[in-house]
Amino acid sequence: MRRALSGLVALALVFALLEGAASLAYFVWWGRTHWWSPLPERSHTVYDPQLGWVNAPSRVSADVFGPGLHVTTNARGFRNGAELADAVPAGKRRVIALGDSFTLGYDVGDGDSWPAWLERICPGLEVANMGQSGYGIDQSYLWYRRDTADLAHDVVVLAFIDDDLERVRTDSMAGYGKPVLELRDGELHARNVPVPRAPFLWPALTQNLTLLEQLRLVALPRALLARSAPRPSAPASYLDDAEAARLDEAILRALDAAARERGARLVLAHLPHLRTAAPAEIAPLPEFAEPVLARVAADGVPFVDLREELSREPDPERRALFQPDTVENGPGGHYSAQGNRFMAQAIARRLAALGEIPPEACTPP
Repeated sequence: MRRALSGLVALALVFALLEGAASLAYFVWWGRTHWWSPLPERSHTVYDPQLGWVNAPSRVSADVFGPGLHVTTNARGFRNGAELADAVPAGKRRVIALGDSFTLGYDVGDGDSWPAWLERICPGLEVANMGQSGYGIDQSYLWYRRDTADLAHDVVVLAFIDDDLERVRTDSMAGYGKPVLELRDGELHARNVPVPRAPFLWPALTQNLTLLEQLRLVALPRALLARSAPRPSAPASYLDDAEAARLDEAILRALDAAARERGARLVLAHLPHLRTAAPAEIAPLPEFAEPVLARVAADGVPFVDLREELSREPDPERRALFQPDTVENGPGGHYSAQGNRFMAQAIARRLAALGEIPPEACTPP
């Protein structure tokens, strides 16, 4: 009986060793096929305790998006090759372009972002590119409020995609911490600041923490805890649609007030993208956002919905406005150089119609 029991124990140990080795081998194979390199943005961004991340000032990051597709920043950390004086140059109108990676100019070189095209199309404009990958409208507002007090300007264009209105719900983006704005007694207050710095110290680990979930040593305790501990109804940073709508509206109104204090006019511009699952279709705005934008527009903040221009473009011409490698795989795809030019022309027409720039100031490039 003892020999039989010893044999069973030995067999169980051998099985456990084989199972462990197989699990480890599977983890290595999974890691090799699912390993993410650090985000391209890490080449031109630095940690910022109030914003999470921001462009490094006065840097030329070569070949970020491919050969010759550099990201150049000026001393203010804007994606502009030229420095910007405090005062608006004589004979010019200065536009500040706020937004996320669609404004920064993801996957294109310095001269092919839509702010760069807008400046080229309209020689009477100087356009400051304050686009930043991954930003929601909360971070755009905070960056604008902090870093433009000494920069005279005439127009602020907040160019957003639908995701930018959703990002106010969370305290992180792609594993990197960000500030969270919340309403207290009708005022905006930031929490999660200073933003945790650890993700910036180990970018490879930040990008690949989810790989550890393939280890049974990680999966088993998590499964046991999930069964024994009561699961919270929602993450701590979660906001429902009604709360997100209230916060988005408060941010847009605060941005408008900040622009007015600086003698500028705020214009809201929706940059459309394509549906991930159906790249021939234009993605809609979040349902909760439509009434918010309507209320803010009714109070004098112009809202420009560029879905109208994009919808008039037939397919496949419409798809040509987006990067081909991200139309099928990304969140609708970023704009190609052609797409950025298209959006700049549309924004120029809308700004002229609003009286923010003289119609004759812009000519086709």
